[in-house]
Amino acid sequence: MGFAAAELDRIRPLWDRMLAHPFLAETRDGRIADATFANWMRQDYLFVEAAIPFVAALLAKAPRACWEPLVQVLQALMKELGLFEERAGAAGVRLAGARPGLVNHAYVQFLLATAQRASFEEGWAVLWAAEKAYFDSWRVVAAGLAADSRWRPFVDNWAGEAFAQYVGFLEDQLDRLAAAAGPDQRRRMAEAIETTARYELAFWEMAYGGAGWPGLPEWRDGEVTTAEGAA
Repeated sequence: MGFAAAELDRIRPLWDRMLAHPFLAETRDGRIADATFANWMRQDYLFVEAAIPFVAALLAKAPRACWEPLVQVLQALMKELGLFEERAGAAGVRLAGARPGLVNHAYVQFLLATAQRASFEEGWAVLWAAEKAYFDSWRVVAAGLAADSRWRPFVDNWAGEAFAQYVGFLEDQLDRLAAAAGPDQRRRMAEAIETTARYELAFWEMAYGGAGWPGLPEWRDGEVTTAEGAA
């Protein structure tokens, strides 16, 4: 068993809890509230924006063999921003003026700190874990989503064969990096994977329950509202 598969086995209860989140089940079944899905769209749009400097920082310390794949990741992230903008326009969701929720902000800081201060191997582990989490999560949605759902472009983007191949490539490279690493490095890579999985679960919870900060009013569509009246 490779390093990536072994780590997934180790954190399986956490991973399964992420995949069982009601945000995914309700999106799959067509029961997700428009305001809830819009909340996720705004927060994930901000996250994708932040992922671009994360990947760029990885690229700066990557071995030559990883340059081209990481450039392709950057191009894919730019296309994802376009997908969010197109779907938001079609659904009447305003992206401009959105602010990151507490979980989103913390996750982004974790990404950037890992890319800038940790090893390339740890950064690659985070990239794999985040992309694997999205592939597995959206496969849950794809299993029962109506063909005419207006959210299908998101599902097709992250649950399709092209994304599956990309995640498989990340996993192969992760296994190679882990095989060449020492015990301390592999331990840090494992910790990075588990932390990423925790953030992914927390991100679904934030999208489902609200993106606010404790003690502060909610922020929706660039307007401050009370938590009770958040759209």
